[in-house]
Amino acid sequence: MKRYSQVCKITPFLICMLLIRVDVFPCSMFKITMYGKTMVGNNEDAWRLDSKIWFEPGKDGKYGSAYVGHNDLFPQGGMNETGLAYDGFAVYRRKLNPVYGKKNIDNMSSFLKMIMQNCKSVDEVQNLLNQYDRSIFNGAMLLFVDLTGKYLVLEVDTLINGDSREYILANFCPSITKPGDVKIPRYIRGNLFLQNNIPDTSLAFCLSVMDTMHECRSKIGDGTTYTSIYDLKEGIIYLYFYHDFKHVIKFNLHQELRKGEHIIRMLDIFPPNQEYILFVKYKTPFNSLSIRLIFYALIAFYIVTAIMYMSILIRNRMFNAIKTGYKWNKILVWVHLYINIFLAYYLYILLTNQPAYYFDSPYKFDNNSLLNSLSYFPILLVTVIIPIIYLNIRVVRQSDATKYMRSLLSLNSITYIFALALFGYWGFFKIF
Repeated sequence: MKRYSQVCKITPFLICMLLIRVDVFPCSMFKITMYGKTMVGNNEDAWRLDSKIWFEPGKDGKYGSAYVGHNDLFPQGGMNETGLAYDGFAVYRRKLNPVYGKKNIDNMSSFLKMIMQNCKSVDEVQNLLNQYDRSIFNGAMLLFVDLTGKYLVLEVDTLINGDSREYILANFCPSITKPGDVKIPRYIRGNLFLQNNIPDTSLAFCLSVMDTMHECRSKIGDGTTYTSIYDLKEGIIYLYFYHDFKHVIKFNLHQELRKGEHIIRMLDIFPPNQEYILFVKYKTPFNSLSIRLIFYALIAFYIVTAIMYMSILIRNRMFNAIKTGYKWNKILVWVHLYINIFLAYYLYILLTNQPAYYFDSPYKFDNNSLLNSLSYFPILLVTVIIPIIYLNIRVVRQSDATKYMRSLLSLNSITYIFALALFGYWGFFKIF
C-alpha cells in the first residue's frame, strides 16, 4: 500500500502542474531623433496570419490614424496624422496593487484608438493615462513616440518618459530590468549596431536597425511578420512583409485618410514569399482546429486512463486475470500510469505554448528547469515505445486477458504511435 499512497500523492501534483503556462513574446521597436526629424521602426514578431494595415479618418475634430495588425483588426501599432506613433509588446504579467478612484478601461482596442484620436504628444498621452486604471494592460507594454522625439513607456502600473536621441525596446519592462541585464538577442544586436555605426534618420539607416533586430528562425523560416517604419514629420509609413526587406510599400498617411476608411491585406500588395508560404502550410494546434481538438481528446484520454491504471493497481484487478507474470504486468501498469500523466501534461504545455513548435528542439523555457527537462520527453517516449508496445501485445494475446484490459492497452498503443507521429512532424526528436 505504500506505493499506492505515493501514487495518490504524486498524481495530484502532476495534474496541478497543468496550471503552469510559460510564454515567449518576441517583438522590437526603435526610434531616433536628429535635426528635427523623428523616425520610428517596429518589428512585429508573431505567429499570425492575414496581417493588415488600415486607415480610419478623424471625425468631429478627432485625429485620423493608420493602424497595423492582423485579421482580428486589433490595433497592434500605428501612427496618427499629428505624428504620434505607438506599438505594443507582450511581457510577463505581474502582481498588482488595487487601484481606487480612477476610470475603468472596458476595451483595450477602443482605448488605444481613443488615445490616437485625441492625443498629439506623449505628454497628452501621459495625462490621459493617469486618469485610468490600467490593469487591463497587465501582460502588455506600449511605447509611444511623438513628433518631437519624446517617448513614453506604458507599463501596467508604471509610466516612463524620456527624450534621448535613440531608444530601443524589446519584451522587457524597463522599470524592473536594467538594459545591461537584458539577454534578449535582438535587443543586444540592435544596441551593438547603434554602437558600431554612425546614426542618422534616413530610411536606409532605420531599415538597417530593423533588419538587424528582425527574427528569422532556422526551423521553418518564421519570425518577423511585418516591419513598419514611420516618418513622423512627413506622415509616411514604410511597410515590409515577413522579414523581406527588399520589397517595400510606401503610404502617405494624409493621402490615405482622404480615401476614407479602408483596409489593405498585406498579402495583396506584396509579392509571394516562400518562407511565409511554408509558415502557412505548417500546422499546429494554434492554426488548425482539428489538431487542437485532437489534443483535447488525447489529454482527456490520458487523464482518464491514468485514473484507470491507478484503479487497477489499487484493486489488483489485472493480476488476478492474466497469467503472464505478476512482475511484468505490474511494471507495465506503472509505466502506463506515469507515461499517461506526463503525456497529458506535456500535451497541455504544447497546447498553451506556441513557441515550442517554431523554436529549435529540444525547446528551452526561460528559467524553468522542470519544463526544460520535459522538452526531452518525446525523445524518452520514442526510446521506450517498442518494449512497451511489445508487452502490450503480449498481454492482449493472452486468452484469459479481460476485454477491458485488451481495449485499454490497445488504445494506449495506438495513441502513443499517433502522438509520436505528431512529435516527429514538429521535429521534437532532436537532441542537440
